[in-house]
Amino acid sequence: MARYTGPKCRKCRRFGAPLCGTAKCAVIRRPNPPGPRSLRRRKISDRGQQLIEKQKVRYAYGLMEKQFRHYYEVAVRRPGVTGDLLMRALEERLDNVVYRLGFSATRAQARQLVSHGLVAVNGKKLDVPSARVRVGSTVALTERGARSEYAKILKLEIDARDVPGWLEIDRSALVGRMVAQPGPGDYDSIFNPNAIVEYYSR
Repeated sequence: MARYTGPKCRKCRRFGAPLCGTAKCAVIRRPNPPGPRSLRRRKISDRGQQLIEKQKVRYAYGLMEKQFRHYYEVAVRRPGVTGDLLMRALEERLDNVVYRLGFSATRAQARQLVSHGLVAVNGKKLDVPSARVRVGSTVALTERGARSEYAKILKLEIDARDVPGWLEIDRSALVGRMVAQPGPGDYDSIFNPNAIVEYYSR
């Protein structure tokens, strides 16, 4: 199955959480699921809730099932808490780092910036959204990206965006740096990685 390309906030309303990353997510105004309202309240099983938690993370980071399963299998083989290792690997993706630095409004926009060759890591263009950013690496726009109209708009808007503690940014130069690995409290609180681990461990 290909990546979801339908209405951005439809999945947000289905799962009851702002997953698209936009400030004006429809789930804030309409928290009920899309489609006609059910006359009977449905009870979700534990397995169903685990599936929902997995789908929430997968949709938010823009991954297909095969990609997401690969991240889980890598996390299982490493020593440590599997759920935290899974979320750390997702947070270290280049498209997510671009989003966290405030270079884009959503992860989908960050993925587009990277795939169009407008992002450089350590001074070299890198157009692979899933590439892992390591501690000490710098992330900036390429020369072509810095000359674009988007860069001019970004310099005016980036001051209002917050950056997590494991990243630092020079807003005037539009250069970010990863100073530490993301920790357990650095991913969005709407995610429950323990439920994902339980889903796959059955």
